Amino acid sequence: MGLRQKWQKGSAVMLTSMVMAAGGTVATASPASAAQACPADNLCLYAYTAFSNMKLRTVKTNECFQLALYDLIDGDGIMSYRNNLPVKAVLWHTTNVAPKPWEALGTIGAGSFSSNTSGNFSAAILVCTGGRSPYWSEA
Repeated sequence: MGLRQKWQKGSAVMLTSMVMAAGGTVATASPASAAQACPADNLCLYAYTAFSNMKLRTVKTNECFQLALYDLIDGDGIMSYRNNLPVKAVLWHTTNVAPKPWEALGTIGAGSFSSNTSGNFSAAILVCTGGRSPYWSEA
């Protein structure tokens, strides 16, 4: 084998190694950007789009959750969700005005999902499942 053939063979091995290394880097997603599955019979709320950075996961079908306790009120709030519960979830905002201190901002139907809410729930401070009336739960 001549010098040129050895160089070409060596370059091919090096190029193949570089392509494999680059492919491995491209195929590996960082944990913060990787989609996180929502188990059956759970409501999952995410701080990022594409079902990543899950902040709240619950199986409770008649409870309210303060979104601040789950870091879901900063920035755009809930950016994606998946509701695998058999009941709806309602997002609430407080008006602090009697006789209607709570205002419903939106409903997440049973079996529904969104990979990008576009910040539509950014004013929500509470989520209640199963038709539960809003209240300041410690859940």
